[in-house]
Formats: sequence, C-alpha cells, structure tokens
Amino acid sequence: MEFRAYAKINLSLDVLGRRPDGYHNISSLMQDIGLYDVIKLEKCSKSGTKYNASRCRFSNVDVYLCSNVDTIPADDSNLAVKGARVFLEALDTTGKKAEELKELSIYIDKRLPVAAGIAGGSGNGAVTMLGMNALLGYPYSLRELMDIGAAVGADVPYSLMMNAKKNEVALAGMPGIEEASVAAMMGGIGDIVDPVEPIHRHVIMANPGISVSTKEAYEAIDSISDYYVGEGLFTNQLEKYTLANYPQAAELKSAMEDHLDADIVLMSGSGPTMVAYYEDGEKASREYQIMQNAEWKQSAWRVWLTETGTQ
Repeated sequence: MEFRAYAKINLSLDVLGRRPDGYHNISSLMQDIGLYDVIKLEKCSKSGTKYNASRCRFSNVDVYLCSNVDTIPADDSNLAVKGARVFLEALDTTGKKAEELKELSIYIDKRLPVAAGIAGGSGNGAVTMLGMNALLGYPYSLRELMDIGAAVGADVPYSLMMNAKKNEVALAGMPGIEEASVAAMMGGIGDIVDPVEPIHRHVIMANPGISVSTKEAYEAIDSISDYYVGEGLFTNQLEKYTLANYPQAAELKSAMEDHLDADIVLMSGSGPTMVAYYEDGEKASREYQIMQNAEWKQSAWRVWLTETGTQ
C-alpha cells in the first residue's frame, strides 16, 4: 500500500508549563498542509531485502527501512520504525487479532525538510501505523490508534487523525474514520485531540535550509519559566527563542514581512519554517512567483505554495 504522509502547521502554539515527566502541556491549533512525503508499505515475504534496507526486529517481525535520502536515520530512532514497533508491541499487549505478519518493509520517499517544525517525521510514523492497521485488517479504530501513537511522539496523535482524513479513500474500512479531520485543537502533550472546523488559507511556506532542535526550544522556555496562554490565532510562543538563536530563521521572517503583503507571517512549531497566510489565493500565487524570482531570496531557501484547512 502507498500513502501520502502530510505535514502540519501550527496556527497557534502556547506552552502552558513543564510536567513532572519532562513533557510540556500545550494548547495549539494544528492543520494540514498540502505538502507530503510518500510512504510505501509491503508485507510480502523478503520484500525488504530488495531495497538493501536496514533491518530491525520487533515482536518476531522483521522491519526493513529504506529511503531516497540519507538525511534521516535508518535505524529504530526513525519515527516510521518507532511507529511500527509501538504498533506491534500494542498487538502483543492488547491481544488484538490481526492478519499474520512476518516481515514489513517501509520505503520513505522524503520530500519534506527535516527538523523544520512541520511534523514531517511524525507524519511518517503516523502513516506507517495507519498503513499497518490497514494491511492487518484494521485491528484498531482511529481513536485506539491515536492513543497508541502518543508513545511515538507528541505530534503523532494529530498526525494520525489528519492523515486518516487525507488518505480516507484508502482507509475507508477503518472504524472511527468518520471522526477524522484536518484541523484539531491540541491539549495535554499533544495526546488530547479535539477536531474543529478548519480555517482555510492559502500559504507560502519557506524554510531557510537549517534544522532547529525542538528539545532546546522547550528547554529555553523552561529556563525562564516563560509560560502563558496567547491571544488566540496566529501566535507562537516558541518563535521568540528560535528567532533569537537562529539568525537564518530571523532573516527569513524579516524578508517575508518586508517584501510580501501577507495577512500575517508566523513560524510553525519550533521552526525554522515560516508561513505567510493569505485569504486571497490569487494574491498568494503572485507573491509566491515574486519570492521565487526575487533578488532578496537566498539560494538555501526552499519555498512552497500550498493550502491549509482543506477537508
């Protein structure tokens, strides 16, 4: 089976405080974007070996991973492999009946930037779990899968819901898929997912070609206890840290604000990806072309025109 693993953006992100377990409670509106990686899953015997792929073994299942890039880990630290491991371990502990699986190969056609604040890795993990659920006859409902996915990463429960919606034709047999939505208010550490009506916008997304450590961004907020609840949409509490510590991100945002006539420019997640929002699609298209060909655009910047809030 082949799926698109869509990324997300944060239309708001508030960090409410650090928990005793080291995680953080958040309040965030997350939505889809039209950018994605492609994930191909096979359960055929020896299918993984044809890719000369890395192998891990969980719950008596050989899991092979291969990708078109070498910028993502090829071991069990990869979120797609983590998703497979957590899924297989859940089958062992919950006693759910599923079709027999001896080998699983995961091929990632990586198109999204890495460590960019758009949950590309979480989307890979989520889609791997959705695909395995389908390949094995849907032992889990969407909500059950979201509960299991929280162990993979904080963005995975939302990524499961959103990617279930975006791949709903291929996943039509999954129980609970009718609840899936591309937009949700997130609470807790990301494990509380409440579907909401999406806010449709046209967006220009730009990445300066660097990575930002989400862990370091949260630790910086902890060091000064800078927790608060923002004023609604289009606020991001992590932006202040990233702009202060990553000059490339600050330069990108300043350029977009100076040269584009967007409704607002806001960083997604911990960054460094910047998002320019437009209600007017034709205006967004014109300004995308302007940015692509502008003298002020640096060669390292990657720029996309897409949409958010598209059910």
